[in-house]
Amino acid sequence: MDTKLPEDEKVHKRDIGFQRKNSETACKDPEGEKSKPGRRQQEKPVRIVDADQIKLTVDHFFPAGLLNKWISEIDDPRSKEQCTYGLEHLLWLGVLLFLFRLQSRRQLVKERETESFYRNLLDLSGSSEKNPAHPDTVNYLLEGLETCELEELKVRIIKQLIQDKRLEPFRFFGAFRVALDGTGLFSFPERHCGHCLKTEHSSGTVTYSHKMMEAKLVSETGFALSVCSESIENENGFYEKQDCELKAFYRMEKRLKASFPRTPLCLLLDGLYACSEVLRICEKNSWDYLIVFKSGSIPSLYKEAVATANRNPHNSAVFFPEKNVRQKISWAHSLKYGKQFLHVIFCEEFKTENGIETVTHWAWLTNIRPGHNNVFELVNKGGRQRWKIENQGFNDQKRHDFELEHLYGHKTNAWKNYYQLLQIAHIITQLIIYGDLCMNLQKHSPERQNNIILPFLEYYQSIRNFVRRLTESFRNSLFSELTSSLTGNIQIRFASG
Repeated sequence: MDTKLPEDEKVHKRDIGFQRKNSETACKDPEGEKSKPGRRQQEKPVRIVDADQIKLTVDHFFPAGLLNKWISEIDDPRSKEQCTYGLEHLLWLGVLLFLFRLQSRRQLVKERETESFYRNLLDLSGSSEKNPAHPDTVNYLLEGLETCELEELKVRIIKQLIQDKRLEPFRFFGAFRVALDGTGLFSFPERHCGHCLKTEHSSGTVTYSHKMMEAKLVSETGFALSVCSESIENENGFYEKQDCELKAFYRMEKRLKASFPRTPLCLLLDGLYACSEVLRICEKNSWDYLIVFKSGSIPSLYKEAVATANRNPHNSAVFFPEKNVRQKISWAHSLKYGKQFLHVIFCEEFKTENGIETVTHWAWLTNIRPGHNNVFELVNKGGRQRWKIENQGFNDQKRHDFELEHLYGHKTNAWKNYYQLLQIAHIITQLIIYGDLCMNLQKHSPERQNNIILPFLEYYQSIRNFVRRLTESFRNSLFSELTSSLTGNIQIRFASG
């Protein structure tokens, strides 16, 4: 008996999709009158031109071409009659190297080759060159440019943000928190230049290195904005004693005070700075401070502070900052050290995880008088925020593709100027990430039709994904019309908590 199916029936039997597509009743209700409704699609966030965020951020915080105006005022070391590219074009190209986290000048060579990249670069820089510059041209400029010029540009950016009250939500008892610390940049098995620091190891090997002292304006929301940088280096290879972080601070404090003469600052410092000279400088400059205080820093003062706190048990409080965390904070008032009167805060934090309790101890020297009304903020929004310079500052710039430890230029002026361009790019990145511009663009996009509006990190899922999409957008899409219609018509606000 022949059991083979007809050819059309075999097709129908094995191809369910075919049956559904061709069946007259597959999508009808039992009465055969109306189509069944399909599953309702979830709303998706509207797509935006990611590169718009660069243009809108710069135009919002530095309107009327203010940033380009400052760049044009930089003292150009090149012969003007031989220049094809303006300062604005070259320095913006250098900033984009770090804004897109390209990790090397060689990578920038390829990224700049699209028409959209070229047009967007001209739009940002306000210039009119016929082609985008080669990164070697940027390097040539940075080799001759005085390092103080880009440091001053960075300071002007921060001062403008403060003057326009953009950073007002991040004041700490009226002052801006500035964390200071040193970090290593490059190391070499042989001497790189006459300014290298020399380290002799117990194994008998010698390394040469460059380090940088940083002052960053920090907030509990994540900001770590560079406000002052000072190279830790030996002078021309001749020295009795090598340069160090403390010596760099003594040089930096003069420039920091000159740059922000009337701006109230609160310095967040590690235990290295618990010494009479640093305390004297802070008093002279009318700066508040919270300095990590260890028993070995000033032993006599530490012992007196412990005894005073024990004699005054009423100067203590217990707080529960989060679930399974308990803080016992105590303090000692008006301890005399030299000609100054200081206060000391002690904090014990008990944290329970999986039934196991761990205890962490901290202590700080401060000239802000602690009490029941402010000691919790002094500890958690003050002293402990010093770690922002490590995590959101150095760690972000070293581990998340800014490549702070990569030597972009071998000559002294070049690598120092690349360092400053990296800091400027990091500032612009933070203005984008911690603001609500991404949500504003979703709201005003012409494609929007009742789409959901997502915060920045929900929209991009990660910072790395944001940088990837930002780079591709800048290379392949011109700035949209929103950059014209929204400039001056939106506010970019930062979270304050």
